[in-house]
Amino acid sequence: MNRSIVLALFALSALVVACEEPKPTGGTTTGGAAMAPVVLDDKDIPTAADFDDQAEKDITATNYKTELDALEKEISAQD
Repeated sequence: MNRSIVLALFALSALVVACEEPKPTGGTTTGGAAMAPVVLDDKDIPTAADFDDQAEKDITATNYKTELDALEKEISAQD
């Protein structure tokens, strides 16, 4: 009886040690060097106002329906 309890405790402790995930050491990353944080300026993020000038040139009264159809098709393809 004692032998089976000792054996069960040994097996359980071996299982716990084997399943433990390794902890990262020293705060290093997998790349070796620490990555610098990305800093974005407001000018780097495009907004609708950035595309107004080009849209005024590309979309006219004669082709607005075809442009709208193309945009709707593009949006529906993403879903």
